Amino acid sequence: MSEKITYPSSELDVQEIDVLVAGGGSAGVGAAIAAARDGAKVLLIEQFGFLGGMATAGLVPMWAPFSDKQKPVIRGLALSIMTEMKAQMPHIAPDSTSWVSIDPEVLKRILEQRVLQAGARILYFTHLVDVIRRDRHVTEAVIFNKAGLSAIRAKVFVDATGDADLVARAGGAFEKGDPETGEMQPGTPCFIMAGVDSARYFAWQEARPNRQNVRDAVTAAKAAGDLDIPEGHISAVGYLSPVTLGFNFAHVFDVDGSDAQSLSIAQIQGRKLAEQLSRFLRKYAAGCENGILVATGTTLGIRETRRITGEYQLVTDDYLARRSFDDDIARNAYYIDVHGSRESQKQYAAGKFTWQQDARPYSPGESHGIPYRCLIPRSLANVLVAGRCLSADRKTQGAVRCIPHCMAMGEAAGCAAAMVVAGGKMDVRHIDVKILRNNLRNHGAYLP
Repeated sequence: MSEKITYPSSELDVQEIDVLVAGGGSAGVGAAIAAARDGAKVLLIEQFGFLGGMATAGLVPMWAPFSDKQKPVIRGLALSIMTEMKAQMPHIAPDSTSWVSIDPEVLKRILEQRVLQAGARILYFTHLVDVIRRDRHVTEAVIFNKAGLSAIRAKVFVDATGDADLVARAGGAFEKGDPETGEMQPGTPCFIMAGVDSARYFAWQEARPNRQNVRDAVTAAKAAGDLDIPEGHISAVGYLSPVTLGFNFAHVFDVDGSDAQSLSIAQIQGRKLAEQLSRFLRKYAAGCENGILVATGTTLGIRETRRITGEYQLVTDDYLARRSFDDDIARNAYYIDVHGSRESQKQYAAGKFTWQQDARPYSPGESHGIPYRCLIPRSLANVLVAGRCLSADRKTQGAVRCIPHCMAMGEAAGCAAAMVVAGGKMDVRHIDVKILRNNLRNHGAYLP
């Protein structure tokens, strides 16, 4: 049993800024750039020594689609950054906007340069510890880094932690996982293999419809005892270079990414799983015979934890109806992508249900809106969220949780935060959403 002690209170040094962005993933980067370019004094805090979140720390190998299969519907900062990254990857088609491979080292540099060029400050190796709240306003965030504890006083706070950590510390309401069972989507230990023949691998992967060669290899390896996973296929493979591939493959189940003990256990399991998967690839996958496991994610790929209770909850009916809203700040054409339990993965691998039954994919040209109200925690005045912790039901969160969407939400949150600071009312509800939408359009957003 654990016991409790009383930690002595102390005076903390305080920095004053306009906008604090907590979390340097895709959402936080979007928020910091947008708020700074619109004139706010911005500080971005990040737990690692680089930006990018799941795209860099998590080694997610590909950007989810930007397009509705006819045109990009996620534009603005996200499309601009992805395009800049592609320019440094000559093996990637310049006009591609769907499932574009991510080079994590290239992306780290681009994101860092973009944030600094916009005028925001970055504070690495820094953790959000707590917040101080007075009535509906958060007044300070308590942070920890090598200098010890200190406080940041801001006019607006953007929670881009992915897990709604700031909102939770402030006492804001949230949901977590399945509302009935509490189950959360499993995580994935993404990894990179070098020394491969990428051309041979992709020729083998695409040689038969539905990537049947890959499915047959997984089935054979499981039957031979070389692979102990319930899944029946490889989720995604990124083309980092002619001799380097990134893999999003298999799951770690029963992990709560908002709980340190659960996440620690899952990290250990994930590294073991990545080693097993790399052995499978060397033995069964064409082009990988001489491959070497060179990197696993600094963090497990986490898909879901907390979702805030916001001014509006985006729900499955909105997705199915292809609904637009007067306060749309981004669009989505991606399908419902909820990764299921160990048992559901077995059923899917056995062909007991199809991807289309759960995913409900759109036809070309279709999309739905993401309202600004989904970024506003109901009980807080000067806080916005950006990223996968938005106010949405579980299924719809599965459709809008990907890297391009998170950056688009971040850009909107940052733009709104700067408007709040300029307006002086210190309530994220007290801005003209028409002006917000026009500002986003002026920076390239697609908001029909």
